[in-house]
Amino acid sequence: MRLLEASKLCLAFSGVRALVDVDLAIDDGELVGIIGPNGSGKSTLFNVLSGIYRCDQGHIVFGGARIDNLGAAQIVRQGIARTFQNKRLFGTMTVLENVVVAALKGGGGSTAGDVLGLSGSRSAMKTAWEAARQCLERVQLSDWAEASARDLPYGAQNRLEIARALALQPKLLLLDEPAAGLNPAERAELRALIQAVHEEGVTIALVEHDVRMVTGLCERVIALDHGEKIADGPSGSVVQDPRVLAAYFGEDDGEATGDDGA
Repeated sequence: MRLLEASKLCLAFSGVRALVDVDLAIDDGELVGIIGPNGSGKSTLFNVLSGIYRCDQGHIVFGGARIDNLGAAQIVRQGIARTFQNKRLFGTMTVLENVVVAALKGGGGSTAGDVLGLSGSRSAMKTAWEAARQCLERVQLSDWAEASARDLPYGAQNRLEIARALALQPKLLLLDEPAAGLNPAERAELRALIQAVHEEGVTIALVEHDVRMVTGLCERVIALDHGEKIADGPSGSVVQDPRVLAAYFGEDDGEATGDDGA
């Protein structure tokens, strides 16, 4: 079943075209990779899908409803959550508290209700704490629950970003460069985590520099270059597509399967 469909997305900044007539379809249950060299429009596409940017043209349908006219908070409530290359953690809060904040956004309650101690808000708060603990367990951070987020090792901070996104109870999870800065062992752990989350039933779109990770996880890969979609299909075919090779290397030979791709 089709979960998300975007048609003819266009976006420009000061006359510079960031997305050009991009079509994108993601089926429920898929794990889709999105690759491309620096400046190809990958993160911009995620920003449009998550409501951070409003596209100049085109439309986005998610779960059968138009969402391109919604703001970021509304899109989260529709069921799309994302991580960011530049982590947005609350450094002075504990690891658990960071996830509770996200769980409250995804689960209801209100600031006024929290202050007044209203029963509905108290119930939402209890549910949020329970959900946050479950999310930390899913990303293997339970032992760090009471530590300050800023004290986490870098790789664990990446997993905390994913836990916060999972706390929003997404139908579609957008992972933006989750392996950036990780060593090989941390990359292996992250790959296993992404696979486990997908097997739990979460649909995932993965933007990643490490093309080997993408092809190892994703059966289907979409390639962008200069804001345009240049390939879409089975991962093995896409990384050998002459247009993809040219985008990465400036020529149509070589292999686009290195770790320094996007």
